[in-house]
Amino acid sequence: MAETDAPMALVGLDADTEVVYRELLARGGGTAESLVTALGLNRGQAVAQLDRLHRNGLLSRRSSGEYQTVDPRHALAALVESRTRQLAAVRAAATSLGELFDEARRSGTPQPDTRTISGAEEVGDCYYRLKQAARREICELERPPYLLAPNEPLDEAAIRRGVRVRAVYAAASFDDDGGWQDLGSLVSRGEEARVVPALPVKLALVDRSAAMVSLTLDADSTDCLYTEAPPLIEVLSELFDRYWAVAARLSEADTPAVPGPAGPGGGARRPTEEERQLLALFAAGVKDDAIARQFGVSTRTLRRRIQNLYAELGTTNRFGAGVAAARRNWL
Repeated sequence: MAETDAPMALVGLDADTEVVYRELLARGGGTAESLVTALGLNRGQAVAQLDRLHRNGLLSRRSSGEYQTVDPRHALAALVESRTRQLAAVRAAATSLGELFDEARRSGTPQPDTRTISGAEEVGDCYYRLKQAARREICELERPPYLLAPNEPLDEAAIRRGVRVRAVYAAASFDDDGGWQDLGSLVSRGEEARVVPALPVKLALVDRSAAMVSLTLDADSTDCLYTEAPPLIEVLSELFDRYWAVAARLSEADTPAVPGPAGPGGGARRPTEEERQLLALFAAGVKDDAIARQFGVSTRTLRRRIQNLYAELGTTNRFGAGVAAARRNWL
């Protein structure tokens, strides 16, 4: 049956009640006895139908016991409004019921957390919680702009509890005055550090299970994505691994113990920490002024040290130094 076949059913009156109502409308009203005669109902049925129509505001009852019809244009409108309010209450309840449904799904089948985080305080809190949760490794891609305070204590604490900390830095990290100091001492706290000419994003990846990645490189914005979703974690892990593989080493902890050629005294010659860092920064294209600030010396002093390194390697330029260092397994 289509809805329009029995319109009164939409306001709670079934087909039998509608037949009675139409009979009363045609006569202007009636009694239980008139319905028994006109429709062949028994008295109990007639009384029940009259009472139902009266309760719904479609009939008025006189003291004589006779029922009179009310103008249906007003009576039915009021009935429709009442039913509309009831349906609205059901619709409103759907929200809270939906929340119960969602909660049951979440508790039954937990979903990986992925969300956007904005605001320096919110980003900082998430970043610190992420690092504090590390149990096996922390992998980072670091580049300007730096919006958070240096995190040496977090890294030191992670290293003390056996976490491997690896970071790839963009050369631009060393361009600004104080940039090296803001990054902290990369080689003194057990961190394995490497450097590349440039990085497209900033990334913090913990235990290959959770990560934060920048959504913008605008100095005025902190927007980032936090994710535990396995497909995203896999992609971000591969991104880090690719940059790690091609980056130049900065830290001694990240350098395999491969003996170099014999020195003047006949013993194996390994690069000093300063030589190692110079070669890594050369490979990343870091400017002389930025390198001088890192070492806390003047540009003139730095260039004198560079010339000494060139002489040791038997070359006169950065490219030649890189080739010679590779031959000696210094890179």
